[in-house]
Amino acid sequence: MKKQYLILAGTLLLCLAAAGCGKKKETPAVEVQVTATPAPTVTVAPTEGALVEMQKSENADIRNKIGEKTTSSSQILLVNNTGDDIAALYVRATIDDDDEWGEELIKGKFVLKNGEKALYYFDPGMMNTEDASGSAFDIRITYTDEEKNECFFRKLPLKTIKQITLCMDGTGEASIPYAKYLSGSSKVETSTLNEVKRRLGMMDSEDDEDEDEQQTSDVEPTQAPDDTPEPTQAPEEPSDGGDEVDDPNISAAESCIGKSLDELIAQCGEPSGSQYEEEPETGETGYHYYNNFTVSTTVDEDGNEVVAGVW
Repeated sequence: MKKQYLILAGTLLLCLAAAGCGKKKETPAVEVQVTATPAPTVTVAPTEGALVEMQKSENADIRNKIGEKTTSSSQILLVNNTGDDIAALYVRATIDDDDEWGEELIKGKFVLKNGEKALYYFDPGMMNTEDASGSAFDIRITYTDEEKNECFFRKLPLKTIKQITLCMDGTGEASIPYAKYLSGSSKVETSTLNEVKRRLGMMDSEDDEDEDEQQTSDVEPTQAPDDTPEPTQAPEEPSDGGDEVDDPNISAAESCIGKSLDELIAQCGEPSGSQYEEEPETGETGYHYYNNFTVSTTVDEDGNEVVAGVW
């Protein structure tokens, strides 16, 4: 009997289990975070013959540098054509005292051999002094050959010059140092040789005028047509009836009529203002204003600017 009871009880338990009465234990879902695998970087070889774009300055091949290049600096291409190697260079605003030259500029970095070039960087504002207007400058050089005398190049309009060549006229002790330079967009090279000879008393004014015409260039300035009125001369008396202004620069400016604008600037300094107009008879005409007078210039097709009148 007991045995039958046990069998019955076991059968009942099996039926309950089959009916699902027990709570089903659920296995919790595991969240799997998938990390994307980055695509491999593919290095593409440059196409054969591809060009690398580079900017090259006009004077990039010049190794000799004088001064420091800054955002405000100006530059001059300096050429040694003196016949000897230059060891030292000085530049200053023109003054009467020949003992004051400031610091030497090459500072032993190189020797500027005959025929070589150097780029000279300078700050125009720092070249002015209390004793000079800053419109004209002097250059002094010494040679590697200590037996040779140092040379001086006077009253140069460096602020308007883009290239200057230091030259020597003649040989030996009788040689004369002078400079040739290009200013602005001009293609005409100006020489200081006659000015130096005049300063040394080797030339009178008539010889000076004749040789000035020969040394500027083979390109002759454009001449005004026959019906062009004569340049206006300075009036004998001021229009306001006041005392006549005694300005030596007026005479200096008048002596530059027929000569280049660079010669005018060398004689009278930089004008306080300038403007250009297209005139129907003379073409492009420049007007340069000084304190007590005005200078008119003509500009030919090659950019050569010549003094035409003073008033």
